[in-house]
Amino acid sequence: MKNVEPFWMTLQSFRDDTFIVQILIIVAYLCILFLIAKQEGSRTDAIIKIILSSIFIFNSIVCFLIYFSELPMAKFFAGPLYLAIGYLFLVDIMAKRIHFTFNISPLRRFLAFTFIILTFLFPVFGMFSGHGMIALPGVPCPLAIFTLALLSAAIPRVDNIIVFMLLAWVLVNIPKIFGYVGCYEEIILILAGAYVLGLNRIMPEESTGDEHAST
Repeated sequence: MKNVEPFWMTLQSFRDDTFIVQILIIVAYLCILFLIAKQEGSRTDAIIKIILSSIFIFNSIVCFLIYFSELPMAKFFAGPLYLAIGYLFLVDIMAKRIHFTFNISPLRRFLAFTFIILTFLFPVFGMFSGHGMIALPGVPCPLAIFTLALLSAAIPRVDNIIVFMLLAWVLVNIPKIFGYVGCYEEIILILAGAYVLGLNRIMPEESTGDEHAST
């Protein structure tokens, strides 16, 4: 295995230098969950899309294009990918394809919340992988897990372009579950991606009109 220390040192620097932002992202996650549970509707959808867009763009620019800029995968794939996802969430404020909800079957709600909880526990699992609590919930992979969990509850009212972009990120992270950079906790991301892919294929299509809108 290649020396993975530079990867974790860079990620730790990103964590330490942006620690306040990381805490704010965790608070943002909790606000998103509260809004969906208590005030579902078009206004809530718009607020959540702005929040998610901001977090994706932040990770794109700061994490991938600044801290990991020496890695071609970060500079030419991950950075542009997260930037595009952030942009598409903004576009969807007007397109209204995505409707966030927890008004789904008990099983789907249980699975969605399982992945949401695993997002918050992601840094804890890092301790078992031997690199400590470096990957906080606001860094790219836990962010992808959290977003996939929200979209799993929103299916079939999702933007499939965003879904497949996230699945592309899942795909390139598969080597990590076999020990690449020692990030075995990436199994959570792979499972979340597999769940969303399967669910998106079996759920019937639904109109993306504003029938769920509220003031």
